[in-house]
Amino acid sequence: MSEQNATHVRPAKVFQFAGTLVGTLIGSGFASGQEVMQFFTSYGIPGIAGSLVTTALFAVLGAVFMNYGYKHAKSADFSSFRFFCGKYVGTFLEWFTILFCFLVGIIMISGAGATFNQYFGLPQFAGSVLMAAIALASALLGMNRIVKVLGSIGPVAIVFLIIIALAALLTNWNNLSNADAAIAAAGDSVVRGVGDSSSWWIVGAVMYVAYNILAGVPFISKMGTEAASQKEAILGGLFGGVLLGLCAFCLNLAMLATYSDVSVQEVPALQFATMISPVVGIVFAIVLLVMIYNTVVPMIISVANQFSSEEKDPVKYKGIIVALALVMLVGGQLPFSTLVNVIYPFVGYFGIAFMVIILVQYIRWHFSSKKSE
Repeated sequence: MSEQNATHVRPAKVFQFAGTLVGTLIGSGFASGQEVMQFFTSYGIPGIAGSLVTTALFAVLGAVFMNYGYKHAKSADFSSFRFFCGKYVGTFLEWFTILFCFLVGIIMISGAGATFNQYFGLPQFAGSVLMAAIALASALLGMNRIVKVLGSIGPVAIVFLIIIALAALLTNWNNLSNADAAIAAAGDSVVRGVGDSSSWWIVGAVMYVAYNILAGVPFISKMGTEAASQKEAILGGLFGGVLLGLCAFCLNLAMLATYSDVSVQEVPALQFATMISPVVGIVFAIVLLVMIYNTVVPMIISVANQFSSEEKDPVKYKGIIVALALVMLVGGQLPFSTLVNVIYPFVGYFGIAFMVIILVQYIRWHFSSKKSE
């Protein structure tokens, strides 16, 4: 490969990589504001520093996995997990990620019920059943094209989310200085991602990155194989991570400024969108439901594909899909905020271990290369 090709960068492709990375990781928990509420806002003003730490970690890890994908595109054993963690731990993490996909499906169904309930007044169960039924029909009919088309809403959604967050922040700017007092006044009702005091803000920030990146590793790595150069892959990962972190930063500031109003809601971002305008609220509710749909269908299909194939045994495959949708529906009756608070930290501990392994491996490889010189 010539030096020119090795450093060739297509700006449009970098933006595409970044947008796809954001669309992959944003999820309904992120867009709803519930994740940001628990892992940043609940820690008060120190949580602002946490969102900046998160931005840096997302950018670095996005670049690491995009770079892996580019450099190992033709590898016979293409797996970031096994590359960094070895055969046994790497294989465990691959299967654990499948479990996480199943759990994310449960969270999405619950998030749909919470959104339908909060904005449209439907009972939680009715909203969950509606989303589960639509997702089930899509998975059974193989409507992957629709899912891919709707997947393009990810970058649009995050820009929309940043805009309404900034609008809510500017409208309630004077309340920002009272955020810590409002959180203290809420007492035991404050739900934090980890720990029980504001001093845990750094752990909350790292945990947030850990569980998000664990789910995105396979897809981000695969996306890196499409880069024209190492520089293009790294820039795509960096920019995507910064954009995702920027959104978390803006959402956090907006919710700190409107804490008394949004903290009691299952879908905090929907509340401050409605505070701006009822029209903005309904547009956001629709966008959020589309994002949930766009997440839950691939989750069902991804898990089903691990146990059967539509081509080899269509009856068994469809049976698994139906079973998954039903179990997700049952699990999705738990409160959205509770599921976020239980499942994401649980997965996050594995994600932190994975991040530590990556750091240790890079240090080891660095010193090995120094000794060989």
